[in-house]
Amino acid sequence: MKIVVSVENAAAVGEVAEYNPTFIELRLDRMEGDLLDQVRAIREKTVIPLIATLRSRDEGGRFVGDADLWARIVGPIARYVDIVDVEARYRDHAPFIKSQGVQILASLHTNEMPTPPELGRIEEMLRSYGDIPKIVVHPKSRDDLFDLIAFTHRAQKPVCTSIMGAEFRYARAILPLLGSEFVYCHAGTPTAEGQYHIREMRQLADLLK
Repeated sequence: MKIVVSVENAAAVGEVAEYNPTFIELRLDRMEGDLLDQVRAIREKTVIPLIATLRSRDEGGRFVGDADLWARIVGPIARYVDIVDVEARYRDHAPFIKSQGVQILASLHTNEMPTPPELGRIEEMLRSYGDIPKIVVHPKSRDDLFDLIAFTHRAQKPVCTSIMGAEFRYARAILPLLGSEFVYCHAGTPTAEGQYHIREMRQLADLLK
């Protein structure tokens, strides 16, 4: 299980690193101050691979700028991280980001629950510009959750799937067992509703083995 710990405060990275997650996600949209300087400092402090995410408000984050502003912020940061999360709305800038020597996590977050055929089309679209498609949806019922699990199991790999909200939060632990590449956690301050602490996720992973 590849565990990603999301952080919104550069000062917390040292504490997070003690848990030795597979990746640390830097939630740029939730950080204050000079982002480039902070990312440089974080890069010097840890060898743990970093994911840079500037999440738009429409997809659950705080960034409200257009695609060009997104690229101006993320572009200089890309050289100091290993993966950049690129929402579908910013995909025209993916070749430039990719040229910085990073992988692209092509993402789409929706408060709806796409049908299985729609999930397949979303995956195809994300894979057209990224290395790893990340699809985060909001199941409204157990049937929806079963559809997401089945999609994750059958999808081309690598693929990352997850859910929004807390109602079916246990799916965060189940989806990696069925093929999802990453599971997102926190180490003190959740950056999304329903996230588990990394300690809890490791306990769940051990129990589910």
